Amino acid sequence: MKIGGRQVVMASALVILAAAGTVAAQDRDMRLAFVRLDRVFSEYYKTRLADTRLKAQAEEFNKERQGLIAEFQKLQTEYNALREEALNTALSEEVRAQKRSLAEEKLLGVREQEARIKRFDELRSKQIEDQTRRMRRNIVEEIREAVREYARAQGFDAVLDASGQTLNGVESVVFFSEKLDITAAVIEAINKGAEAETPTP
Repeated sequence: MKIGGRQVVMASALVILAAAGTVAAQDRDMRLAFVRLDRVFSEYYKTRLADTRLKAQAEEFNKERQGLIAEFQKLQTEYNALREEALNTALSEEVRAQKRSLAEEKLLGVREQEARIKRFDELRSKQIEDQTRRMRRNIVEEIREAVREYARAQGFDAVLDASGQTLNGVESVVFFSEKLDITAAVIEAINKGAEAETPTP
């Protein structure tokens, strides 16, 4: 997961390093920490819950779509049968004309059902995308707030995301001591109370 613009991350890093030098000159050590937000996101229990809900909704939409497709196939079969009967020379011209008329009506139904499926796909796809975006945005904000709370409680002056990449596709943070990595601590903090919210299978 990538959170925020990588140019902003690099600029922030430079500002932090510059500030560190100034603070050091004032005989005060700046406390920095690093967090891998992509790992926090993937291991947050609410992310798994959100994925489960989205999959369940997608399955419901798929069942509904299968019903529409079944109706389309039924109409298509009926149209094909009427068209073949309209071409059957063993039938009288009057009967064949009736079959042609019925086939034309059935073809309109086929096209309407096809359009209905297309609208359904567009609507449901947008619904899933919008819901995914909202869930992701809410989860990311919860994670950011958890990081801020942890940093304040531990007395850190700044926390940088170590999971990001620059526009050149390289790590925005090239090196940091593992003792400055607060990822595991943040994951433990945000997953407290997970059992209470996680449904029993």
